[in-house]
Amino acid sequence: MPATASSFPLLEWPGPVPAALLGAALALLAVFIGFRVRRRNGPTRVHQLLGRLGQRDGGVGLFLRGMFVPSAEFFSRSPEYPPGSSGTLTVQKWTGIPEVYAAGDVRAAAEVVGFLTSQIPSLTVSFRAIDRDRKGWGEDFVAIGSHFKSQQVLDTCEPRLVAFRNPDAFRSLVSPEVFEARGGADFGFLYKGTHPATHCACWVVMGLTEHSTEAAARFLRTHSPDLQRLVGSAPFAAVLAVEAAGGRPEATLAWLRPRPAWWRRLLHGKSLRRLSGTVPTGAG
Repeated sequence: MPATASSFPLLEWPGPVPAALLGAALALLAVFIGFRVRRRNGPTRVHQLLGRLGQRDGGVGLFLRGMFVPSAEFFSRSPEYPPGSSGTLTVQKWTGIPEVYAAGDVRAAAEVVGFLTSQIPSLTVSFRAIDRDRKGWGEDFVAIGSHFKSQQVLDTCEPRLVAFRNPDAFRSLVSPEVFEARGGADFGFLYKGTHPATHCACWVVMGLTEHSTEAAARFLRTHSPDLQRLVGSAPFAAVLAVEAAGGRPEATLAWLRPRPAWWRRLLHGKSLRRLSGTVPTGAG
């Protein structure tokens, strides 16, 4: 006797409504499986935040503000030598040093380089000179501190979200807010954009002071997973409220544009509260 569909109850197709429900359930199952596979085999959250920097091995430029004096002479304080002498400090002169870097900028650079290489161990970081390399847009780079290249990124790259009012404020270009260093307030800033012609990734990590520059770098390293949950792989600008100098360079999120999608705010409300300082770091 030939087999028919009725011989196998599992092959009997249900009515139109149950069939639609079954199809929807199968579609949801396929989406869920695909999401789990991509999450397991695809880039990490932090790699998504980094965008081009996290998608490939290669090199990244690093712009720091160098400072000099015409005589190329610098001085340091040292305890008097040999030990057992009066204990006063002596001043030593150092010559032939063409350029120095602000301590806060250097600590910020160390935070950023450590963060990038922890995510991409084979990444090559090359220091760039602002005066010689300012016209170069052919590589991905990070500008650290409030200098010419950082301002050039904000004026040139897309999207244009914030302007730097030298030396004491960040001004939103898409809303009325102005974040000004007044009454003891200090602010840091993070920006991720692209050059309109080369499409290279252009990052800015800076503050209104050395202290807030360092705080912005620490914020990026510490809170990158939470930040990614809110912005995904898209470009963004974030203004950070920074505690007064003297303590650890800590910051909290004060302003973020583009505004995260409603579903990101709904799903990742704890991340938003953690970035804003209302939930302790590491909770949940």
